[in-house]
Amino acid sequence: MRLDTKVLTSLVMFGLFSSALLLSLWLPSQAAFLPYIIGIPGAILCGFQVVIDLRNRAVREVVDVPEKEEPKDESAKTEAEMFLWLGIYTTLLMSVGFVIGGPIAVSLYIYFGCRDGAKNALFSGVGTLFVIYGIFERLLGLTLFQGLLIEKFF
Repeated sequence: MRLDTKVLTSLVMFGLFSSALLLSLWLPSQAAFLPYIIGIPGAILCGFQVVIDLRNRAVREVVDVPEKEEPKDESAKTEAEMFLWLGIYTTLLMSVGFVIGGPIAVSLYIYFGCRDGAKNALFSGVGTLFVIYGIFERLLGLTLFQGLLIEKFF
């Protein structure tokens, strides 16, 4: 049995979420709450992804390419785009923090990166704001990074 990179990545992610859950078993109850919030859905979703990847591995489609034609390599474009979005996320989160930068970054990615409509980008941004501010800051009482610009000027 030969593992491809999709199955291997799914197994590694499942291992990371599962190990976070196992490590949180020995933490005090309040300290273990956040690993449970992240680890349980993550382990469940990664478990499903492992099953999906193992099922779809046998159904891979082989495309015949004539000898004169070279297949287009778009991986360089997608990698550059990925690093661009990583830079945008990092810049926004470090400058204005999670509460402000997170929803802006998600909205920008949905609108420009996914080329989705403005309505979906706005909905995603508001949903991200609700999760970050409403759940993490208000409900759980966590103090999130405010951003270097916010800390300096306010």
